Amino acid sequence: MKTSTITIIGLDQIGLSIAAALKKGPMDFNIVGHDKNQNHVKLAAQMEDGPDKIENNLPRAAAAGDIVVLSLPFTQVESTLQVIADDIQEHTLVIDLSKVKGPGIKWAQKYLWQGHYIGARPIFAADQFLQTSDFVSSDLFKNSAFCVTPSVDVDPKAVETAVNFGRLLGAQPYFLDPIEYDSLVQGVETLPGLMGAAMFSALHKSAGWRDMLRFADRSFAMTTLPLEEDVSNLAALALNDKLATLRWLTAVMDELKGLQRWIYAADTESLAALLESMQNDREQWLHDRKENDWIEGKQEPIGGFGLGERMLGGFLQQRINKKG
Repeated sequence: MKTSTITIIGLDQIGLSIAAALKKGPMDFNIVGHDKNQNHVKLAAQMEDGPDKIENNLPRAAAAGDIVVLSLPFTQVESTLQVIADDIQEHTLVIDLSKVKGPGIKWAQKYLWQGHYIGARPIFAADQFLQTSDFVSSDLFKNSAFCVTPSVDVDPKAVETAVNFGRLLGAQPYFLDPIEYDSLVQGVETLPGLMGAAMFSALHKSAGWRDMLRFADRSFAMTTLPLEEDVSNLAALALNDKLATLRWLTAVMDELKGLQRWIYAADTESLAALLESMQNDREQWLHDRKENDWIEGKQEPIGGFGLGERMLGGFLQQRINKKG
């Protein structure tokens, strides 16, 4: 089978887990990695199933890729596209895995004069939720969803390539309009970060903080975990779709006011019933996420066919043909 190159720009938990999944998959890829964070580079170099090569020069890393994966914070996507625009090949597919999609499409239209761009997002498997940010696994996305958010004018072969790329990670495709995705993601990505920040601020400002900090435990640490990430990225996400962010914040504040009323009334029975209902709904959500049983349609297995013919939607076949 022909060997083709996948470049991963951003060797964070997602980028390295993608490399590991591809290495354990049925296809023979040459994987090039790039990251300006030297701690990420050192971790990648220590992995048995990590990138085959670390390329410190960003344009050279992009030029090598038949597929270029951007595993970057939202705030770094535009500048990266600017830098690599003149170096990606004509057939190259750029898969942007950042947390929002609408701006990426606009930036790609502005800077990429060749190649193909698709926004996507691999979703963690249900049994991987609570892993630390440095945890890397080839199964990080297994039996989960691979959100694909193509623009209206994208080449269908690029979509096919992105879908099959997600399937190689063990995930199943889920299509969303980019703008709709950005609105919804504010609820499940941005909102937890803002809520964790608000809770930390409220307790940190309280008179009892000097005592609380000594026995604050796992619940507090997990709720405020988003503050470990790049908070400038969180701020940018919140303002990307300001109206959606405000809607979600209003909805949560309404729920908090409802809980406040039950507590003020000292209605133990009603409050317990409400919390039990929420608990049941959460358990059902976790069950559905683990089973991934809302994905309809039979998925064909990857393997047993030419790399350029089906897996990569014809893009790599152009390159293979040119090489004779």
